[in-house]
Amino acid sequence: MLKVLTEKAELRCAHGGRVGLEASQDLVRIGGVPVLVRPDLMNRPITACPHATPANPPCFKTVSVDEAASYSAFVFIDGQPMAKLSATGKTDWSKLGVVPFSAGAAGQDFVTLRE
Repeated sequence: MLKVLTEKAELRCAHGGRVGLEASQDLVRIGGVPVLVRPDLMNRPITACPHATPANPPCFKTVSVDEAASYSAFVFIDGQPMAKLSATGKTDWSKLGVVPFSAGAAGQDFVTLRE
């Protein structure tokens, strides 16, 4: 079972930069904090990525999301699937390719999904 992600979730790029989160819905909350749904993990800013080089800037934002890993196939809020702790995707880092981001903490300890 995987925990549901809220605005207090911790997502980081592979270098340790923090993904900024903002819920697009306000209908469902856990402990007073909005639950994340699609598209809340896409095009999110990344701060404090330490992996800048002379040739490449640090990670600035998320650019893609692995839909199957990141969102529930069964639980929806206002037509959008809920985000879950197995969330992963890619950032915009590097001219050569992209770097993954992933969830490290759900931001709550009460609600889980069984899929």
